[in-house]
Amino acid sequence: MSFDLLRMQPHPNRQSEEEVMVLIKKGSKRAKDDSVDMTQFKIQVYLLDVIKKKADGFQVVSFSSSPKFDVVADHAERSVTFTLGEMGELLPVELRGGGLGSYIMSELVKWAKSSVPDYGVVPVKAFAPPDEGSEAMQRNKAFLAKMGFALQNSGTGSQVGLFGVTSKAGALKVHTNTQKLERVDLPGWLNDLASVRATMGNQMEEDIVNTRFLKEELQRQKDSDKGRLSFWAGLFLGLVVGAVASAFLSAA
Repeated sequence: MSFDLLRMQPHPNRQSEEEVMVLIKKGSKRAKDDSVDMTQFKIQVYLLDVIKKKADGFQVVSFSSSPKFDVVADHAERSVTFTLGEMGELLPVELRGGGLGSYIMSELVKWAKSSVPDYGVVPVKAFAPPDEGSEAMQRNKAFLAKMGFALQNSGTGSQVGLFGVTSKAGALKVHTNTQKLERVDLPGWLNDLASVRATMGNQMEEDIVNTRFLKEELQRQKDSDKGRLSFWAGLFLGLVVGAVASAFLSAA
């Protein structure tokens, strides 16, 4: 099992123009008994919480999905099957077009080329995600070609369509767009993340202390004015307490 940490650069396909940190988990396992002999190489994508620095502080943005992709080598049949045909549909829409699909498929291809280069490749059907149109289909076809697949129409019945085919796993190609993806040092990034969270925590503690001090001052003013608290002092106290509460909820 191994991990890669990637930074996705902002691009038009994503709803947010912020950078997104993606943790890639890779691992393989083999199942072998009297009836089956297969090895699966799987990739799982974790979209990490993103800490965005804003003019008024920090904001934590969370992603919930963690799509999985794999390639399965059938040692009895001497064949490999990729999840490439579903790549566009499985990736969340905000991640499409950012180079992540090419990176994932390249990692799957690397494993197949090094582990089972002489195995045949099960044809991969080319289709656009259901929420996209003809332009997405053209991107899918170009993507297949870059990975070393030849395109041909085949199939029968409901399975008829355009497929990417190749003779052997070893003939496939690797394609990663380094302008859209940047490999990040995982230990260093975790240290930076811890520092940012610590800074947020220290800032909150300081705000809370200042709020308590202000509250005590206003209470003394209230007592000296025989129970009369000025409108502006009360409004200011409410704004400060609200700001501290908002910062606390954002960091939680």
